[in-house]
Amino acid sequence: MTKTIQILLFSILILTCNSANSQKNKNEIILKNGFTIVQDTISIDINGEMTNALKFKEKYYVLYKQPILKYGGYGKRYLCVLNNGKVERVVDCPMELQTVYLDFYVKNDSIILKPYMDEQSYNLNIENYNWNKISKTDDLIYEDKDYYIYSLNFGEWGGKTWFKDKKNGNQYVLECTTPLINKINKTYYLTNSFKVIKINNPEELTKCDSEITYENIEKSGKNYSWYSQSKGFEVIYEDKDIDDFDFSYHPNIVSSFVFKNELLHIYETDTATYLSRIENNKVQPIEKILDNSIFFDWYYSYRCKNLNETNELLKFKTKNDQINGLTTIDGNKIHVTYIFNKAELKPEIIGIEKSNEIFKNRLKSILSNFKKLTLTEIQIKEKEWKTFDITPNHKIGIDDSWNPHNYEIDINKSYLVIEDAIISNSIMYYVTKKNDLVRAITINWESTQTTSLDFENEKAENKAFLERFNDLVLILTNEFGKPNAINRKKKKTSHTWTLQNNIVIEIELFQQGNYNNIRMEFFERK
Repeated sequence: MTKTIQILLFSILILTCNSANSQKNKNEIILKNGFTIVQDTISIDINGEMTNALKFKEKYYVLYKQPILKYGGYGKRYLCVLNNGKVERVVDCPMELQTVYLDFYVKNDSIILKPYMDEQSYNLNIENYNWNKISKTDDLIYEDKDYYIYSLNFGEWGGKTWFKDKKNGNQYVLECTTPLINKINKTYYLTNSFKVIKINNPEELTKCDSEITYENIEKSGKNYSWYSQSKGFEVIYEDKDIDDFDFSYHPNIVSSFVFKNELLHIYETDTATYLSRIENNKVQPIEKILDNSIFFDWYYSYRCKNLNETNELLKFKTKNDQINGLTTIDGNKIHVTYIFNKAELKPEIIGIEKSNEIFKNRLKSILSNFKKLTLTEIQIKEKEWKTFDITPNHKIGIDDSWNPHNYEIDINKSYLVIEDAIISNSIMYYVTKKNDLVRAITINWESTQTTSLDFENEKAENKAFLERFNDLVLILTNEFGKPNAINRKKKKTSHTWTLQNNIVIEIELFQQGNYNNIRMEFFERK
């Protein structure tokens, strides 16, 4: 690619980032080999990372998953509908779909969400954007007038692909895991990241007896107890340097498609993506089409590739966490849509001084009238302080000692502050939904880094937490006077204030080895 094209690619990203009012920007780059790259950009504001995506009736349907920074569980999912360069709407996904393994695809003019390990699937009604439960879907990945083609992924045991003859029901199988399928005349091409297989006649593959048909294997779950004969196909490309247990990055085939009766490929290295062809068992780049982009598929998402004999929608990441992209190929047009997410996706380090300012503001807001503090008003405050929302999607229990009145707690709301490279703090509000009242609050100061520390760093962290604890105790003492109680033990020190309105504030430092924690609670004494 010429330097001019590289500048254009860079410029469109800059234009996207700096143009909040402009939803869509287009330009075209004509390549030497008859292909044209059509680039556009879309701005969104969604708290999440792209996972799955598909194109249906000229609209993009893109799934986003909320990041999980604390409390575990699964992030909430959102469906973003993009139409004509703009966000048409954002739809919540059913809570039952908060899972890692998820497929998202179109079948029979219907958009389907399929959890890989659950028989329950969901269909999207594109008129009212409601999700409807549907019966279990199969593993069909391709269909033409002659064959149904099914595939299953068995994880560490690989996978298999079946050709089922529409005329007589006979099935033929080969060892191949959820491939992308293309067809030229009567020849099938099965593409995976490091291998491309050519099948002139599926009847020359291993014929299945009744026990190893797709239906029986899928039903019985006996997915790794047998192997098909290696016959009836030709390997036209294979990267033999790949080790199944080597999870480091390797150049790979992103996708394959047919153009002018020739099978072409999108091939990715660690620095660029190329339009390519295979010659003599080698990938030969034709033209560079993207720089510094990494394409990806979500876990066990494979039905979406080309069920309707159309090329899949490709998803890629860039070095900028807030810029992802979608790529489609239509004839000689390579459409690249950059999606700039304006939402804050990761909390930034704000420093101790700013963190103390937030802490003092919290004290003022919380204790000015604790018994009437509502979640609504504290959410407004946290937004003003620009803390990072890390609210879990599941209920977090509360210690009985912090809820002596046995209030019903049915809402949790949590925010994170990264103080520095060593210490972060997170606040949790425990709320009664019926009246929106905050019943108790905890703040935890924990390690920003989760990696193990060597001895010298361990001592430095222990010292930093002790100093932070003393600073917080000083702030509380200046605000409320001397504590009513101080309790010192070998690994734990606590200070307690009981205010005139029966509100208790307790702060505790716990240190053991390289584990450090400061916890503060606010609650109403009985």
